[in-house]
Amino acid sequence: MLKVAKFGGSSVASAEQFKKVKEIVKMDASRKFVVVSAVGKANKDDNKITDLLYLCYAHIKYNMNCDAVFSIIEKKFCDIAKELNLQFNIRGELAQLKEKLDQKSVSEEYLVSRGEYLTALLMAEYLGYKFIDAKDVIFYNYDNTFDYIKSEQAFQEITKTGENFIIPGFYGSFPNKDVKLMTRGGGDVTGAIVASLANADVYENWTDVSGVLMADPRIIPNPLPIEVINYNELRELSYMGASVLHEEAVFPVALKKIPIQIRNTNRPEDVGTIINNSDEGAFKHVITGIAGKKDFSIITIRKVRMSNEVGLIRKALSVFEDYNVSIEHIPSGVDSFSVVVETKAVKPFVHELMGRLKKVTSAGEVTLTTEISLIATVGLGMKNYKGLSGRLFSAIGKAGINIVVISQTSDEINIIVGVHNSDYERTIRTIYYEFNPQ
Repeated sequence: MLKVAKFGGSSVASAEQFKKVKEIVKMDASRKFVVVSAVGKANKDDNKITDLLYLCYAHIKYNMNCDAVFSIIEKKFCDIAKELNLQFNIRGELAQLKEKLDQKSVSEEYLVSRGEYLTALLMAEYLGYKFIDAKDVIFYNYDNTFDYIKSEQAFQEITKTGENFIIPGFYGSFPNKDVKLMTRGGGDVTGAIVASLANADVYENWTDVSGVLMADPRIIPNPLPIEVINYNELRELSYMGASVLHEEAVFPVALKKIPIQIRNTNRPEDVGTIINNSDEGAFKHVITGIAGKKDFSIITIRKVRMSNEVGLIRKALSVFEDYNVSIEHIPSGVDSFSVVVETKAVKPFVHELMGRLKKVTSAGEVTLTTEISLIATVGLGMKNYKGLSGRLFSAIGKAGINIVVISQTSDEINIIVGVHNSDYERTIRTIYYEFNPQ
């Protein structure tokens, strides 16, 4: 058995959390690879190291002094090292980083990556694991695609000694050795990549919740936990806002059918959620989970006899491509079709875009609807439940909620409804309690 254990920012937020990590790692000798995020928030009034590093860069970019912000970073790292009696020269590392900051000889990506880098160095000493710099094993091409072959070769060479290793998350490197940051939450992706490179039996993702929940606990008090979930179900939920795991973390392990287990650092006795490629959990509940996002816009193109015109939708989509706008959904009718996009993606030029659409398609009318939320009801078992869509829409209707748009794929794993932002929380509650009565 070989496990890769990734610990998020809240799991390494203080010396006390470091101690919990050590207990977990030492409890199971198969946890031979550990990936860590940067030191996170120890309490609600605290700051994440990553946020502070981004703030430092913003200061120097606009010729402002960042000493006050950097001193907070120093204190957080030094307090952890002191309380755990670590010998690593953290002050020396921070002094070198501060010098680069003062001289403005540091890139934003390099600076921000130091959060994970320094956290991993401290944890390496504390666990007695060998440190591997992510830039030496996580390689990206200049087009931001992951270079698996080069990464695998480097990983196998470095780890052939069979020792236990720790790797910082969230970054890798380009061919010229420059640091390449991932998107926020990218430490999950690093953990998945390491699990794939190591051919692990399990990828454990340790965080501050005991697995994936059926709905947002800020909306549904004490929602039911999801014991087993399919990769595809999780991908749908993650994309629509469920934030337990970075949505891109599924791909590296799914290809090798390595299960992911979401665990709670503060409650290691909890089993958590197993994420795999089977459908064994699909029939425990009618639906697996509910997730959503606010602030979408719907641009609707209307044209008489549109359905008889070849290539009209392609012409419209090419306009969105020219503006580099990603499209969420394209519901259509006989004489109209709509394009659903994130509001922030089109806000700066939405009227110009609509003008282009009208010209390119010779449409009779192009209209805009804003402040729309998309809510996804996800579950592999839904396709085997007759009348589920009718039951879902009926419940929403009885609650007095107007559905603006509906989208469902042919595999029936996901039903998406669009409602007004003002109905967002009420819609999620309505769907949840319809299928999970109190």
